[in-house]
Amino acid sequence: MNLGGVIRLNKTGVCVLFGALVILFVYMLTSNSNRNAASSVKINLKNLLKVAINAAENGGKEVVSNKDNLKIETKGLTKEGMQDSVTTADYLSHCAIMKTLKHAYPTLNVISEEKKAECDEDQKVDFLEVEVPTALDDSWMDIKDVAVWIDPLDATYEYTGKLYQYVTTMVCVAVKGQPVIGVIHKPFLESPSRTFWAWVDTAKSSNLEYVKPERDTLKIIVSMSHSGEIKKILNKNFKQFELISAAGAGYKSLEVAMGNADAYVHITAIKKWDICAGNAIINAMKGKMTTKYDELIDYKDETNVQNEKGLVATVVNHDLFIGNL
Repeated sequence: MNLGGVIRLNKTGVCVLFGALVILFVYMLTSNSNRNAASSVKINLKNLLKVAINAAENGGKEVVSNKDNLKIETKGLTKEGMQDSVTTADYLSHCAIMKTLKHAYPTLNVISEEKKAECDEDQKVDFLEVEVPTALDDSWMDIKDVAVWIDPLDATYEYTGKLYQYVTTMVCVAVKGQPVIGVIHKPFLESPSRTFWAWVDTAKSSNLEYVKPERDTLKIIVSMSHSGEIKKILNKNFKQFELISAAGAGYKSLEVAMGNADAYVHITAIKKWDICAGNAIINAMKGKMTTKYDELIDYKDETNVQNEKGLVATVVNHDLFIGNL
Protein backbone atom coordinates (compact mmCIF):
# COMPACT_ATOMS: atom_id res chain seq x y z
CA MET A 1 0.00 0.00 0.00
CA ASN A 2 1.44 3.32 -1.07
CA LEU A 3 0.16 5.91 1.42
CA GLY A 4 2.49 8.51 0.05
CA GLY A 5 1.07 8.39 -3.47
CA VAL A 6 0.63 11.52 -5.53
CA ILE A 7 -2.83 12.71 -6.72
CA ARG A 8 -2.68 13.98 -10.25
CA LEU A 9 -5.38 16.21 -11.79
CA ASN A 10 -5.81 16.55 -15.50
CA LYS A 11 -6.80 19.85 -17.11
CA THR A 12 -10.52 18.98 -16.96
CA GLY A 13 -10.31 18.26 -13.24
CA VAL A 14 -8.50 21.51 -12.57
CA CYS A 15 -11.16 23.47 -14.51
CA VAL A 16 -13.99 21.76 -12.62
CA LEU A 17 -12.34 22.45 -9.26
CA PHE A 18 -11.65 26.07 -10.16
CA GLY A 19 -15.24 26.56 -11.39
CA ALA A 20 -16.63 25.09 -8.17
CA LEU A 21 -14.51 27.43 -6.09
CA VAL A 22 -15.67 30.44 -8.14
CA ILE A 23 -19.34 29.43 -7.72
CA LEU A 24 -18.84 28.99 -3.96
CA PHE A 25 -17.17 32.39 -3.69
CA VAL A 26 -19.95 34.13 -5.65
CA TYR A 27 -22.63 32.38 -3.57
CA MET A 28 -21.03 33.45 -0.30
CA LEU A 29 -20.55 36.99 -1.56
CA THR A 30 -24.17 37.25 -2.77
CA SER A 31 -25.59 35.65 0.37
CA ASN A 32 -23.67 38.03 2.61
CA SER A 33 -24.74 40.98 0.46
CA ASN A 34 -28.39 39.94 0.70
CA ARG A 35 -28.16 39.61 4.48
CA ASN A 36 -26.59 43.03 4.77
CA ALA A 37 -29.23 44.53 2.48
CA ALA A 38 -32.07 42.95 4.47
CA SER A 39 -30.64 44.20 7.75
CA SER A 40 -30.20 47.73 6.40
CA VAL A 41 -33.72 48.20 4.99
CA LYS A 42 -35.31 51.21 6.67
CA ILE A 43 -38.97 51.94 7.33
CA ASN A 44 -40.49 55.39 7.83
CA LEU A 45 -42.66 55.35 10.95
CA LYS A 46 -44.61 58.40 9.83
CA ASN A 47 -45.65 56.59 6.67
CA LEU A 48 -46.26 53.37 8.59
CA LEU A 49 -48.63 55.28 10.89
CA LYS A 50 -50.67 56.33 7.85
CA VAL A 51 -50.75 52.78 6.52
CA ALA A 52 -51.71 51.40 9.95
CA ILE A 53 -54.67 53.79 10.18
CA ASN A 54 -55.76 52.86 6.65
CA ALA A 55 -55.42 49.16 7.51
CA ALA A 56 -57.51 49.35 10.70
CA GLU A 57 -60.23 51.26 8.86
CA ASN A 58 -60.22 48.78 5.97
CA GLY A 59 -60.68 45.98 8.50
CA GLY A 60 -63.53 47.91 10.09
CA LYS A 61 -65.35 48.15 6.76
CA GLU A 62 -65.38 44.35 6.53
CA VAL A 63 -66.60 44.06 10.12
CA VAL A 64 -69.55 46.37 9.43
CA SER A 65 -70.49 45.03 6.00
CA ASN A 66 -70.54 41.41 7.18
CA LYS A 67 -72.41 41.83 10.48
CA ASP A 68 -75.57 40.22 9.09
CA ASN A 69 -73.77 37.56 7.07
CA LEU A 70 -71.93 35.59 9.72
CA LYS A 71 -70.59 32.09 9.80
CA ILE A 72 -69.61 31.51 13.40
CA GLU A 73 -67.01 28.96 14.48
CA THR A 74 -65.57 28.28 17.90
CA LYS A 75 -61.92 27.87 18.84
CA GLY A 76 -62.94 26.40 22.20
CA LEU A 77 -63.32 27.95 25.63
CA THR A 78 -61.27 30.67 27.24
CA LYS A 79 -59.84 30.15 30.72
CA GLU A 80 -62.87 32.03 32.02
CA GLY A 81 -65.24 29.56 30.31
CA MET A 82 -66.38 31.92 27.56
CA GLN A 83 -66.73 30.78 23.95
CA ASP A 84 -63.68 31.86 21.93
CA SER A 85 -65.51 32.57 18.70
CA VAL A 86 -64.33 33.43 15.21
CA THR A 87 -66.49 34.63 12.33
CA THR A 88 -66.21 35.28 8.63
CA ALA A 89 -65.82 38.95 9.55
CA ASP A 90 -62.69 38.15 11.62
CA TYR A 91 -61.10 36.50 8.59
CA LEU A 92 -62.16 39.16 6.09
CA SER A 93 -60.94 41.93 8.38
CA HIS A 94 -57.63 40.10 8.83
CA CYS A 95 -57.21 39.81 5.07
CA ALA A 96 -58.07 43.48 4.48
CA ILE A 97 -55.59 44.63 7.12
CA MET A 98 -52.86 42.30 5.89
CA LYS A 99 -53.39 43.31 2.27
CA THR A 100 -53.14 46.99 3.19
CA LEU A 101 -49.95 46.53 5.21
CA LYS A 102 -48.26 44.18 2.76
CA HIS A 103 -49.15 46.39 -0.22
CA ALA A 104 -47.00 49.09 1.36
CA TYR A 105 -44.38 46.86 3.00
CA PRO A 106 -44.15 43.33 1.54
CA THR A 107 -41.44 42.21 3.99
CA LEU A 108 -43.04 43.68 7.12
CA ASN A 109 -43.34 41.28 10.07
CA VAL A 110 -47.07 41.16 10.90
CA ILE A 111 -48.45 39.08 13.77
CA SER A 112 -52.19 38.42 13.69
CA GLU A 113 -54.77 36.59 15.76
CA GLU A 114 -56.24 35.11 12.57
CA LYS A 115 -53.04 34.07 10.80
CA LYS A 116 -54.70 30.87 9.52
CA ALA A 117 -57.16 32.82 7.38
CA GLU A 118 -57.13 32.01 3.67
CA CYS A 119 -57.24 35.33 1.88
CA ASP A 120 -58.74 36.05 -1.53
CA GLU A 121 -56.23 37.86 -3.73
CA ASP A 122 -59.15 39.63 -5.44
CA GLN A 123 -60.51 41.11 -2.19
CA LYS A 124 -61.01 44.82 -2.78
CA VAL A 125 -59.50 47.22 -0.28
CA ASP A 126 -58.94 50.96 -0.42
CA PHE A 127 -55.34 52.10 -0.40
CA LEU A 128 -55.85 55.64 0.88
CA GLU A 129 -53.43 58.39 1.82
CA VAL A 130 -54.44 59.09 5.41
CA GLU A 131 -53.91 62.60 6.76
CA VAL A 132 -51.77 63.05 9.85
CA PRO A 133 -50.33 66.32 11.20
CA THR A 134 -48.06 67.78 8.55
CA ALA A 135 -45.58 68.91 11.20
CA LEU A 136 -44.65 65.31 12.01
CA ASP A 137 -41.03 64.56 11.21
CA ASP A 138 -39.94 61.44 9.38
CA SER A 139 -38.52 58.79 11.68
CA TRP A 140 -36.59 55.89 10.17
CA MET A 141 -36.08 52.48 11.77
CA ASP A 142 -34.53 49.21 10.64
CA ILE A 143 -37.42 47.09 9.38
CA LYS A 144 -35.94 44.06 11.16
CA ASP A 145 -36.61 45.84 14.48
CA VAL A 146 -40.30 46.44 13.67
CA ALA A 147 -43.20 44.08 14.41
CA VAL A 148 -46.83 44.91 13.72
CA TRP A 149 -49.47 43.25 15.90
CA ILE A 150 -53.04 43.22 14.59
CA ASP A 151 -56.38 42.22 16.05
CA PRO A 152 -58.83 42.13 13.13
CA LEU A 153 -61.92 42.01 15.37
CA ASP A 154 -61.70 42.56 19.09
CA ALA A 155 -64.77 41.46 21.10
CA THR A 156 -65.94 38.82 18.62
CA TYR A 157 -68.32 37.22 21.12
CA GLU A 158 -70.07 40.54 21.71
CA TYR A 159 -70.06 41.21 17.96
CA THR A 160 -72.10 38.06 17.39
CA GLY A 161 -74.51 39.28 20.07
CA LYS A 162 -74.83 42.71 18.40
CA LEU A 163 -73.11 44.53 21.29
CA TYR A 164 -71.30 46.63 18.72
CA GLN A 165 -70.16 49.38 21.10
CA TYR A 166 -67.33 47.10 22.30
CA VAL A 167 -66.06 46.11 18.85
CA THR A 168 -62.75 47.46 17.55
CA THR A 169 -60.10 46.69 14.95
CA MET A 170 -56.53 47.30 16.08
CA VAL A 171 -53.07 47.76 14.62
CA CYS A 172 -49.95 48.24 16.76
CA VAL A 173 -46.38 48.99 15.74
CA ALA A 174 -43.69 47.74 18.11
CA VAL A 175 -40.03 48.72 17.73
CA LYS A 176 -37.49 46.47 19.46
CA GLY A 177 -40.34 44.99 21.47
CA GLN A 178 -41.81 48.25 22.75
CA PRO A 179 -45.22 49.56 21.57
CA VAL A 180 -44.67 52.80 19.69
CA ILE A 181 -47.77 53.37 17.52
CA GLY A 182 -51.29 52.28 18.42
CA VAL A 183 -54.41 52.48 16.26
CA ILE A 184 -57.85 51.54 17.61
CA HIS A 185 -60.77 51.87 15.20
CA LYS A 186 -64.39 51.73 16.39
CA PRO A 187 -66.27 50.75 13.21
CA PHE A 188 -69.75 51.16 14.70
CA LEU A 189 -69.21 54.49 16.44
CA GLU A 190 -71.70 57.05 15.16
CA SER A 191 -69.14 59.76 14.65
CA PRO A 192 -66.89 60.83 11.79
CA SER A 193 -63.97 60.42 14.22
CA ARG A 194 -64.04 56.67 14.73
CA THR A 195 -60.29 56.07 14.70
CA PHE A 196 -58.08 56.75 17.72
CA TRP A 197 -54.32 56.70 17.27
CA ALA A 198 -51.16 57.74 19.06
CA TRP A 199 -47.43 57.75 18.40
CA VAL A 200 -45.47 57.73 21.64
CA ASP A 201 -43.64 61.01 22.35
CA THR A 202 -44.69 62.36 18.96
CA ALA A 203 -48.42 62.88 18.25
CA LYS A 204 -51.96 61.63 18.78
CA SER A 205 -55.33 61.95 17.07
CA SER A 206 -57.38 65.03 17.94
CA ASN A 207 -60.23 62.90 19.34
CA LEU A 208 -57.93 61.31 21.92
CA GLU A 209 -58.00 63.54 24.99
CA TYR A 210 -57.52 62.58 28.62
CA VAL A 211 -60.00 64.36 30.88
CA LYS A 212 -58.87 64.26 34.49
CA PRO A 213 -61.76 62.78 36.46
CA GLU A 214 -63.27 64.72 39.34
CA ARG A 215 -64.44 61.90 41.55
CA ASP A 216 -63.56 60.37 44.89
CA THR A 217 -64.41 56.79 43.97
CA LEU A 218 -62.06 54.76 41.80
CA LYS A 219 -63.56 53.44 38.59
CA ILE A 220 -61.98 50.14 37.62
CA ILE A 221 -62.87 48.57 34.29
CA VAL A 222 -62.62 44.80 33.90
CA SER A 223 -63.66 42.05 31.54
CA MET A 224 -67.26 40.86 31.73
CA SER A 225 -66.03 37.28 31.83
CA HIS A 226 -64.40 37.45 35.27
CA SER A 227 -65.65 40.56 37.04
CA GLY A 228 -66.79 38.52 40.04
CA GLU A 229 -63.34 37.09 40.71
CA ILE A 230 -61.67 40.49 40.41
CA LYS A 231 -64.23 42.08 42.72
CA LYS A 232 -63.31 39.62 45.47
CA ILE A 233 -59.63 40.55 45.13
CA LEU A 234 -60.29 44.29 45.03
CA ASN A 235 -62.55 44.13 48.08
CA LYS A 236 -59.57 42.96 50.13
CA ASN A 237 -57.41 45.97 49.23
CA PHE A 238 -59.69 48.87 48.31
CA LYS A 239 -62.33 50.39 50.54
CA GLN A 240 -64.30 52.20 47.88
CA PHE A 241 -64.43 51.59 44.15
CA GLU A 242 -66.86 51.21 41.27
CA LEU A 243 -66.46 48.17 39.05
CA ILE A 244 -67.29 48.58 35.36
CA SER A 245 -67.77 45.37 33.38
CA ALA A 246 -67.03 45.70 29.68
CA ALA A 247 -65.84 43.68 26.70
CA GLY A 248 -62.94 44.17 24.35
CA ALA A 249 -59.41 45.08 25.42
CA GLY A 250 -59.36 47.91 22.89
CA TYR A 251 -62.55 49.40 24.30
CA LYS A 252 -61.30 49.16 27.89
CA SER A 253 -57.91 50.66 27.04
CA LEU A 254 -59.57 53.68 25.42
CA GLU A 255 -61.82 54.18 28.46
CA VAL A 256 -58.69 54.52 30.59
CA ALA A 257 -56.85 56.68 28.04
CA MET A 258 -59.71 59.18 28.00
CA GLY A 259 -60.31 59.29 31.76
CA ASN A 260 -63.62 57.42 31.80
CA ALA A 261 -62.01 54.76 34.00
CA ASP A 262 -59.09 55.01 36.40
CA ALA A 263 -57.68 51.58 35.69
CA TYR A 264 -58.09 48.59 33.41
CA VAL A 265 -57.33 45.45 35.38
CA HIS A 266 -57.01 41.89 34.08
CA ILE A 267 -55.77 39.08 36.33
CA THR A 268 -55.48 36.14 33.92
CA ALA A 269 -53.54 35.55 30.70
CA ILE A 270 -54.27 37.79 27.71
CA LYS A 271 -53.03 37.74 24.11
CA LYS A 272 -50.63 40.49 23.09
CA TRP A 273 -52.55 41.46 19.93
CA ASP A 274 -55.43 42.35 22.27
CA ILE A 275 -53.38 44.87 24.23
CA CYS A 276 -50.51 46.18 22.08
CA ALA A 277 -52.41 49.08 20.46
CA GLY A 278 -53.91 50.11 23.79
CA ASN A 279 -50.49 49.88 25.40
CA ALA A 280 -49.03 52.30 22.85
CA ILE A 281 -51.92 54.73 23.25
CA ILE A 282 -51.77 54.72 27.05
CA ASN A 283 -47.99 55.19 26.94
CA ALA A 284 -48.51 58.17 24.63
CA MET A 285 -50.90 59.63 27.22
CA LYS A 286 -48.03 59.40 29.75
CA GLY A 287 -49.67 56.43 31.42
CA LYS A 288 -48.52 52.86 31.96
CA MET A 289 -49.61 49.38 30.96
CA THR A 290 -47.74 46.60 32.73
CA THR A 291 -48.21 43.15 34.15
CA LYS A 292 -49.76 43.11 37.61
CA TYR A 293 -46.16 42.83 38.87
CA ASP A 294 -45.26 46.17 37.23
CA GLU A 295 -43.26 44.55 34.42
CA LEU A 296 -43.24 46.03 30.93
CA ILE A 297 -44.78 43.81 28.28
CA ASP A 298 -42.47 42.76 25.44
CA TYR A 299 -43.85 42.58 21.91
CA LYS A 300 -40.67 41.46 20.19
CA ASP A 301 -41.04 37.68 20.20
CA GLU A 302 -43.80 36.42 17.90
CA THR A 303 -43.37 32.90 19.28
CA ASN A 304 -44.66 34.17 22.63
CA VAL A 305 -48.02 35.79 21.88
CA GLN A 306 -49.48 35.57 25.38
CA ASN A 307 -48.94 37.72 28.45
CA GLU A 308 -49.37 35.34 31.36
CA LYS A 309 -48.97 37.78 34.25
CA GLY A 310 -52.15 39.82 34.25
CA LEU A 311 -52.53 43.47 33.34
CA VAL A 312 -52.78 46.91 34.91
CA ALA A 313 -53.33 49.97 32.71
CA THR A 314 -53.58 53.51 34.11
CA VAL A 315 -52.85 57.09 33.17
CA VAL A 316 -52.18 58.12 36.79
CA ASN A 317 -51.72 56.36 40.15
CA HIS A 318 -50.33 53.16 38.66
CA ASP A 319 -48.54 52.21 41.87
CA LEU A 320 -51.86 52.16 43.68
CA PHE A 321 -52.70 48.85 42.00
CA ILE A 322 -49.32 47.16 41.93
CA GLY A 323 -49.08 44.61 44.74
CA ASN A 324 -52.81 44.80 45.43
CA LEU A 325 -54.02 42.26 42.90
